[in-house]
Amino acid sequence: MTLKSRLQKLVNKLQPEPTKIYYMGWADCTWNESEGIYRQAGESKEGFCNRVYQTTKKQHLWFT
Repeated sequence: MTLKSRLQKLVNKLQPEPTKIYYMGWADCTWNESEGIYRQAGESKEGFCNRVYQTTKKQHLWFT
């Protein structure tokens, strides 16, 4: 086992797991509002979801 592979294993072990966010909504959901935050005109769904998560830090987001 080389030093490089040992370092890579250590880096992989120490990295935090990525945050998982779960989105829940109706089948025909337009993703306009969640947790009291409203989607801005022209804002992408992904951008809106990220903004809601950054504001609330909740793992489960409800959209209407």
